[in-house]
Amino acid sequence: MDDLIKDHAARVRAVDPLVAGQDELHGKGEWLEVRDAVGLASTDRLDPDSLQATWSPLVVHRLQARVAGPDPETALGAVLDRWLARRRPDGPEQALSVSWPSRDTAPVKALALRGFMPVAAVAARRILPHTPAAPVPDVAVRRANQDDLDVVTGMYRRLIDYDAQFGWVTARASTTERLRESVAKEVLPLEWCRLAEVAGRVAGCVIVQPPTRTRWISSSVNAAPVAYLGTMYVEPAARGHGVGVALTDAAHDHAAAEGVTSMVLHHALPNPLSTPFWARRGYRPLFTQWIRHLP
Repeated sequence: MDDLIKDHAARVRAVDPLVAGQDELHGKGEWLEVRDAVGLASTDRLDPDSLQATWSPLVVHRLQARVAGPDPETALGAVLDRWLARRRPDGPEQALSVSWPSRDTAPVKALALRGFMPVAAVAARRILPHTPAAPVPDVAVRRANQDDLDVVTGMYRRLIDYDAQFGWVTARASTTERLRESVAKEVLPLEWCRLAEVAGRVAGCVIVQPPTRTRWISSSVNAAPVAYLGTMYVEPAARGHGVGVALTDAAHDHAAAEGVTSMVLHHALPNPLSTPFWARRGYRPLFTQWIRHLP
C-alpha cells in the first residue's frame, strides 16, 4: 500500500508540482483496497442551521483515492465501484464527492462514466513580491470596518444566491443570520476584507483568509505561506468596469506585502462569470471536485 501511494504521489507531482498532500490519506474512515488503488471513505453530516451547510448538501459521502499501475483509469474505476456498492441509509440531500488533482487527467474518465460531474475547482495563483498595481480609474478600494457589516453580509448573501444555481451551494433559512455572525466575529476582525467604491457607492467586496487561518487548505498546496480568497462579489450594475480587477489587485498587493507566496480559492466551474475571470487573473485549477447527487 505504501508503494502504491508513493507511486500515485510521484505521478501527480510530475504533472503538477504545486499539488501537495498526495503521499497519504487524511482523516478517519473506511479503507477500501482493490488492485492498484486504495481509498478512504467518509461521510459528513451537517447541521442545517450551520453556515457550513450552505456550502453543500447536508450529507456528503466523500472518497479519497490513490491509484497507480499501468492503467490509472481502471484502478480508479475499481475503487469507485467498491465505494458505490456500499449500503447507505436513505434520506434527502445526499451526494457523493471526489476531489482530484486537476492536471492528473489519466484516471478521471472513470468518474465521468459513473455519472460524476465536475462542479468546482480549487484554483491557485503564485504571489511574488511586486510593486503594487496601478489604481483602476474611478474605483476606490478601502478596508471594511464594523460599520460595513450589513453591506458585506448583503453582498455575501447575493453571491451565495447566484452560486446556488449550479447545484452544490444551498441557501438555507438560517444562511443570512449565520453569514452576519461570521462577518461580524471572523471576517471583519480577523480576515482581510476590502470594499470597492464607485462614485462613493459600494460596488463590490473581497474577503481573504490570512495564512494564520488557512491550515484547513494550505496542506494541499506545495508553496507556503498560503492565503485563501474566500469571497469576491461585484454588484451587477458595476460589472465590466474594472471593479473585480481593482479588488483582486488589492488582495494580491496586501498578500504580497504580508509574505504570502500562494493564493487559493474555490469557484464553481459552471459559473459563466467566475471561471473566465479567475483564469484572466492568473489562477489555474489545482483540484477538481467531482460530484454526483443521490436520488
